[in-house]
Amino acid sequence: MAIRRFNTPDLTDAVEQHVGPYQVALVYRHISNDEGPTVHVFGPVEGEHKEILRFDCFKKQPHFHLGISYLNEPVEMIQATGSLSWVLQELNENFPAYLLRSRANNELPDDWAALMGIAVDKFRSKATEW
Repeated sequence: MAIRRFNTPDLTDAVEQHVGPYQVALVYRHISNDEGPTVHVFGPVEGEHKEILRFDCFKKQPHFHLGISYLNEPVEMIQATGSLSWVLQELNENFPAYLLRSRANNELPDDWAALMGIAVDKFRSKATEW
């Protein structure tokens, strides 16, 4: 089965933070039948800069993608109410595990949790505007 390729994310109005070599970005997206915040994670995969994770915190069908730009993994639904809050907590507590599940390099610095905490705070602040 061919790997589904996704469009390159539009980060024009994104709130961004680097966590070591990883770029974490929050945007609000409108798609044909849904909308909501999306958290993108980009970083090194086999020597290339790729989108590793995408958490679509949509109103109707919140879900996430592992290895979105290079794996053919099924979408995983987010069952929690308050999907963005759930995603931010997951990244804050379990970011290394998500990198592992995405088969990405784990090149996190020792202070990754503090850096992710900064990202989470920025994202929560931005989300109050929506």
